[in-house]
Amino acid sequence: MPVNNQKYALVTNEGWESSLNERWSNAPLVGGYRLLVFSGSDLPKLEAEYSDTEFKYLTVEDTIEAMNAGEIGPFICNINQAREIVAHFNPPQPDTNQENNHAI
Repeated sequence: MPVNNQKYALVTNEGWESSLNERWSNAPLVGGYRLLVFSGSDLPKLEAEYSDTEFKYLTVEDTIEAMNAGEIGPFICNINQAREIVAHFNPPQPDTNQENNHAI
């Protein structure tokens, strides 16, 4: 899937464990949330499938704040936003290759 067509969703680890872990079995843990990756064209289907869920489209800063407050997502973002959020919660370690420290 081309990167420019990917979307990302951050969902609580509890939500992932209860109903999403089979579908997104390799979703990395980011600040107590799981990072799901899917095609942008799948987003309307997911919104319909989970119609009782409020999909949230926030800025990077607001997403980080909401995650720190323990709010329930899913928080939807693009690759650049996802990278910033991952970097916030999983900062690169000194003297290591930065690529190895990020989920994306």
